[in-house]
Amino acid sequence: MALTSSIDASNLNNTITPIYNKIWFNPKYFKILDKFKGLNNVNFLEIGSFEGYGTNYFIEQFLTGSNCLITCIDPWIKYSVATASNINGYDNLINEDTYNIFKNNTMKNQDKILIRKGFSDDILPKLDKIYDFIYVDGDHSEKTVWNDAINSFAILKINGILIFDDYTWNEGAKSPKNAIDRFLLEYKDYIKVVSINYQVCVMKIKDYA
Repeated sequence: MALTSSIDASNLNNTITPIYNKIWFNPKYFKILDKFKGLNNVNFLEIGSFEGYGTNYFIEQFLTGSNCLITCIDPWIKYSVATASNINGYDNLINEDTYNIFKNNTMKNQDKILIRKGFSDDILPKLDKIYDFIYVDGDHSEKTVWNDAINSFAILKINGILIFDDYTWNEGAKSPKNAIDRFLLEYKDYIKVVSINYQVCVMKIKDYA
């Protein structure tokens, strides 16, 4: 079951310095989002928020106008349990404790964050917003990435940006690549491919018919 939440700052100091145990996020891939700087009423969606480094970056670099929000989807449980393909080797970093780390790290930006705690398969179909930008970096299992792709596309604005992380992390059913390739093929008439590298960036040009 998905848990809707806002950050409770009652017992926390919003001047807490973020502490990250691991940073996989690379800012160099997000230049295309510069067009959102200073605009009002911009909505971002982040699937897989981990410890909040990317969340803080998106807010501080791009969501600088008024009434801008980022929705963060993450189950914040052991990664081996959270992944459809039971991906192992990351439970020491991604587990139940990560949720409190995320909340502490993003405290300074709490007013621009909407938390949806749970699995993207459950949450995405129920969201009532449409988004200017969606970042897919959750469960890397092929099945989940495919579901994230099609569910995200449905709630992405025309001319909105969709970015998939870890495209070149190719381990068969335990990787995003096959799902992303399928999406690029099946949705080729509805997207403009902006770039294909370690990340894949596309722009939505029309709704899927």
